[in-house]
Amino acid sequence: MLTLTIRANGPRLDAMTTATLDRAFEALSNRYRRSIVECLARGPLTTPELGRQFPISKQALSRHVHVLEEAGLVGRQPHGRVHELRLNTEPLDDLVEWTTRRKAAWEASLDRLDEVLKQQVQQSTEGRP
Repeated sequence: MLTLTIRANGPRLDAMTTATLDRAFEALSNRYRRSIVECLARGPLTTPELGRQFPISKQALSRHVHVLEEAGLVGRQPHGRVHELRLNTEPLDDLVEWTTRRKAAWEASLDRLDEVLKQQVQQSTEGRP
């Protein structure tokens, strides 16, 4: 019988990091918000410039931008009545770090599984006449 144990590798996340990741994942769960992030990754845009790139109402765009701001992904700089929006990459860096650690943990678990399976195959073929 094969028993596989998967262990969490690396340090546990503190409550602040977990909350940051939760907000970032939630914010990026919507395709419009992901598109807004992609637009702002090319450089800052004013709210009217950003609005011209999406087939949604100003109110909907404003709600999406607000969610991204709450997640810390977007910063706003007022210039009179027009606001310039900029991408803040720190929460994205946290996401990359978290996914990289998860990927490494899964790869290590799969490598261990591969070794166990190879050993079982070898043992079963050695026992054959």
